Amino acid sequence: MTEPTDPPRTVVVTGAASGIGYATAELFRDQGDTVFGLDISPSVPDAVTYVECNVGDKAAVDAAVARCAESGRIDVLANVAGIVQFGRFEQITEAEYDRVQDVDLKGPFFLIQAALPRIRAAGGNIVNVSSVAGNKPQGYSAAYSAAKGGLTQLTRALALELAPEGIRVNAVCPGTVDTPLVQHVAEIFPPDLDPRVMDRLMMMLPGKAISPAEIGQSIVYLASPAARMITGAILAFDGGMS
Repeated sequence: MTEPTDPPRTVVVTGAASGIGYATAELFRDQGDTVFGLDISPSVPDAVTYVECNVGDKAAVDAAVARCAESGRIDVLANVAGIVQFGRFEQITEAEYDRVQDVDLKGPFFLIQAALPRIRAAGGNIVNVSSVAGNKPQGYSAAYSAAKGGLTQLTRALALELAPEGIRVNAVCPGTVDTPLVQHVAEIFPPDLDPRVMDRLMMMLPGKAISPAEIGQSIVYLASPAARMITGAILAFDGGMS
């Protein structure tokens, strides 16, 4: 007689059209989960259900989560979508500041609020992608650091609040990851920044930049039963930067 098996988990990954989000969606898919990829671009991995969503728009988030949770449950929410900001503090415009906050902090906040009833139903968990900039001072990225610092603290606060319900909340804080987003920053990098400040942005361990799949593997682990006693963790994946 065949033993009954658990149904596939329902996994929601934001930012699934590129970089860390794309790699993470692939990894969840490859282990048999039902994966919904939220993004403003449809270029999500094969066999991942695309759901259009601007994570900084609460109405769009609510609609997207309802689409993903038609089964009544969300087992894993991976908040991966993010944008970077780099440049001198006095040159940050209000529009740029608002955009970074909308995507990097308000987005995860809205997603968690919308998904929480379904996560409760599933006994699920949440993994946020913050940044090394959320753990240590990082020059020339004030708006980004403020948003990611907020996301790191949001992770800790929710881990504490939701622990009595058995809902785990963790974060991964990458350093320099080899993604199109980081490559774009390198292209627009101002040439006249203080090298003493720039030295703080370097990874201590030798080797090439972190791959998106390496970060994705850490997300998959934190979302797995193997990590059942891990909550409130802020995993520094940065080669010693922090």
